[in-house]
This record gives sequence, C-alpha cells and structure tokens, in this order.
Amino acid sequence: MSDEIRIAAAIDVGSNSVHLLLTELDGEVLRDESVLLGLGAMVDMEGRIPDEGAAAAIEALSDYVDAAVDEGAEYITLLATEPLRRAANRSRFCEAVEEATGRPLHVLSHDEEALLTALGVLDGEPVDEPTLVLDIGGGSSEIVLLEPGMDPVVGVIPVGSARLTAQHVEDDPPTDDEVLELRAESHHLFSSLPAGRPRRGIVVGGSGTNLIKLTSEEPDEERPDTGYIDTARTARAIEIVKATPSAELVEAYGLRERRVLQMAAGASLIEAALDCYNLDHLEASDASLREGVLIARELAGADWRTRLATLVAGI
Repeated sequence: MSDEIRIAAAIDVGSNSVHLLLTELDGEVLRDESVLLGLGAMVDMEGRIPDEGAAAAIEALSDYVDAAVDEGAEYITLLATEPLRRAANRSRFCEAVEEATGRPLHVLSHDEEALLTALGVLDGEPVDEPTLVLDIGGGSSEIVLLEPGMDPVVGVIPVGSARLTAQHVEDDPPTDDEVLELRAESHHLFSSLPAGRPRRGIVVGGSGTNLIKLTSEEPDEERPDTGYIDTARTARAIEIVKATPSAELVEAYGLRERRVLQMAAGASLIEAALDCYNLDHLEASDASLREGVLIARELAGADWRTRLATLVAGI
C-alpha cells in the first residue's frame, strides 16, 4: 500500500466570497481561506457580473488553482452557487474561468448545493436520526431533511443573509423596526418549506459560526457547548448588533464588516428555523459544500453530480 499523501482542492464562488479549501484526503487541511468580493450584490444590482467583478473573481480563482497545483493536488474542483445561477452573463463568465484556469466551473443547482453541504457536514456518513441541515448563504439558503434509509428532501429560500439585509436594513446599527422586518420575513420564508420533524439540527455558513463568536463571551450555563445555538443565543446576538455600530464589533471580535452587517439577518433566519422545526437548538458547523464535493469525488469519481442524492442517503 502506498504511503503517498493525496491532496485535493475545492474552490467555490459564492454570493459573498471566493473560497479555497486545500486538504490532504486523510483530513488535514492545508489552506482554508477566502476573498470577499460581494458578487451576489453585484448581480442583484445589475443582473450580471460586471467586468470589474468578473476580473477580480477570475484572478482569485486563478491564484487558488495555481496554489493547489503547486501543492500537487490530485484534482481541483471549481464550484459556483447563487450569483452564477442568476447572472445573465453566466456562460461567458464560465468560459472565461475555464480559459484562465484550464478547468470547468460547475454551476450548482440549489439541490446540488444543499446535498453537497449535507454530505460535507455529515462527513459522508448516513444519519441515524431525523436531521435538518440548514445552509445560510449570502444570496440563498437551503435546507435538507434527512431520515435513515430515506431519500433527502431539499427546500430552498430565495434569500440569504446578504440579500435579506439589503432588502430590509439601511441603518448601522439596525433599528428595532428593521429587525422586526427581518424576523417577520424569515418566519414567512420558512413557513413555505417542506414539513419535517427533525430531532437534530445543524446550521452551516458564516451566520452560525460568526454568531457563536459574537456571543461566546456570554456562555449559556445550561448549555456550555459553545457550538450550540438556541433562541436565547440568537436573541442575544441581535441585541448586541442592534446596540453597537459594525465598526466597533469588527474591532472587538475580529469579524469582517460585511459579516457583521449581515448578522441580524442571519440570526433571524436561524431563529425562524428553530421555531418552524420545533428544535431547541442547532449545532454550528464550519463544514460546507467544499468538504462535500471532495467526499463526492472520492466516492463517485467523475459521476459525482448524478449520484448526490444516493450518496447523501447512504444507500
């Protein structure tokens, strides 16, 4: 048996950022980093990715591909989510990416994005109890409802923390009325999602992990595990954001300004998920579709896109 270390990379273009995960396939992460570009907001404004944004994204992708090649990555998978799904110049952008990097850019459907995220969060293992995986992105959010031996059920919300913020928040810090709008809209959106009775819930994305950072100085004595988010914790995060200008939170907690500005929206979406699915808490996970596509590539090779539902169900 060969002891050669195998390395792979996943790079995704999302509404907020371009993100690289470069890892040894035995699990050791070599690089996990991102550059914030805000392509989702550009598409919201113009219906397309403008030339300046496209150039910045392609430069980031090229740099990350070069880094992965230099590390000897066995395969490098490029993914794109919400901004590319909506961009009128998607085909031209994908052609430019392939020309610059020599690799195709896979523009994922909502279902593919959700299933890859679930695969990554669960580390490729089937669930042993009814489980909800919630992925809050910048431009959209997805849920996956999982039960042992059953096909996964996917639900989609057409906004994420960035788009929800843009729709309802103008002030910094947000006002009481703006937060009320965020909460009301979040509950309205979740009311249209597939019904389920999960016993376990997991939230993925910066909304969860940054909420943990923001509230970590005030741990819940009854639930000391800092990876757990309940309604008391979402309410505490919203109160902190309402009371403090984003610049002060950036300095105090080391968060990026864009993430702080979207925090009230992200917390409102988490709060709605807890309420609508009658969960007492969600676990925050920093895994993502990037880990998911590496697992999918290992299990299914080049056919990974056609086998996602089967892989997630563990059949």
